[in-house]
Amino acid sequence: MPIDVSLRPAVTDDHEAVGRILVSAYGPSGMAPDEPYWTALRDTAARVADAEVWVAELDGRVVGTVTWAGHGSGQREVAVDGEAEFRMLAVDPAVRGRRVGQALLDAVVDRARRDGYEAVVLSSDGWMSTAHRMYERAGFVRVPGRDWTPVPGVDLRVYRLGL
Repeated sequence: MPIDVSLRPAVTDDHEAVGRILVSAYGPSGMAPDEPYWTALRDTAARVADAEVWVAELDGRVVGTVTWAGHGSGQREVAVDGEAEFRMLAVDPAVRGRRVGQALLDAVVDRARRDGYEAVVLSSDGWMSTAHRMYERAGFVRVPGRDWTPVPGVDLRVYRLGL
């Protein structure tokens, strides 16, 4: 992790930046402009009310985010008992390649270990090949039997890291 990346819980003043980063990161998805998920990506306040949203800062600027969905969070989509889940890991495209995403991923895995989970899971769309490579380098493996389709045309892959 670069020395100048710091991670912390998002505060209200971060919500707009988090939404902007998510929309920018999901831009290549091909989602239609009227797709309701764009609203969900921008609605950081709703996620903070139901999960933990973390931000990564680089040179004093919010440049990345991830949503931690522990037990009891309504943000959990694919986790089963004993599994931690994270969602919406995104990095500002302007700082890609500076290991911001890796720092966020490492923090999620560290948190899961500290909290005693047996595994960490996530869902990822097929177009997110850069993220898939990062997950696989970290030891996550595909679990095709748990892949799912939340809406027609969106086929999500499930990845899991045993701890």
